[in-house]
Amino acid sequence: MTTVAYKDGILAADGRVTAHDDLVSTDEDEKVFKLEDGSLFSAAGDVEDCEDLLEALRNGGDTPELDDIEALWIKPDGSVYRFERKRWSKQRGKYFALGSGAGYALAAMDAGADALKAVKIAIKRDPRSGGEVQYVELDRP
Repeated sequence: MTTVAYKDGILAADGRVTAHDDLVSTDEDEKVFKLEDGSLFSAAGDVEDCEDLLEALRNGGDTPELDDIEALWIKPDGSVYRFERKRWSKQRGKYFALGSGAGYALAAMDAGADALKAVKIAIKRDPRSGGEVQYVELDRP
């Protein structure tokens, strides 16, 4: 699947793509995005569903009904929304993670790691995460 982590204005993810237990690619698949309005987006799950949800956000369209995906959307004001079970919900907390490596990333952030370090740690433990860590940052006023 993947590992996505968000903390202190930084959204990070690994670069590996898997399909069930099969490795599809290992290095540089783009998984984190900064939209034109300055918001940040990343997702884990079915690749086509991730792309459909990203396009809906980019184009201001209706949120598609998607089953096999979870996503984070960080608005320019820093508010965090999570997509799961076919809907967006506003999140409360200081940091967030999703994907197959989420548990490792959350534990790393519990111990003080930033989002980049949390994804690197998850890559060491989660066989469905790997490749290069990529990130985007919220614009700070």
